[in-house]
Amino acid sequence: MDFQVLQLKIEAAARAAFEQVRNKYVGQSFCGYALYSDSDAITVCPAVNSTDHLNKMIAGDPDDAIYYRWSPGEWDHEFEGAECFKDISNLLYNEVMSMQSAERHRDYKEKVYECCVAALESLKKEGFFSDMSESGVLVFTVSDDTNALECDWIARLNRNELAQEFQNWIGG
Repeated sequence: MDFQVLQLKIEAAARAAFEQVRNKYVGQSFCGYALYSDSDAITVCPAVNSTDHLNKMIAGDPDDAIYYRWSPGEWDHEFEGAECFKDISNLLYNEVMSMQSAERHRDYKEKVYECCVAALESLKKEGFFSDMSESGVLVFTVSDDTNALECDWIARLNRNELAQEFQNWIGG
């Protein structure tokens, strides 16, 4: 698999999915954009969080404010725009199903995850997320697993204070 091509496909799909949410909810202010995959790296999915939703979740459960900021599964537009990733997920699924070795699969997963982070990083560099305030977050996560690289991913995608908040939360 050509991982440079995969990264470009993920970036294009993310742009399309995120723009779809922006266009559907024109009046909303957004505070989070995410991509997530699964522990086998056979899917990539988007999530977007609105400021109103985040504030509502925090008001109902103030002790878990950081959790709601960093957990795409709790966001109001989680999985919206997922159809933009259908071809990518089919490609990933077929690739994984053809693998014979666990070592090859482990290496493959790391590369797929890196493509997701690099796609978000590229969109950030071009100013795609300029609609968020300074407290807005970019997230890549593995939905049904913990990954030792997650703090590194968050640090690459977010300002230092936010990355530190995430690291303190995960480590604590």
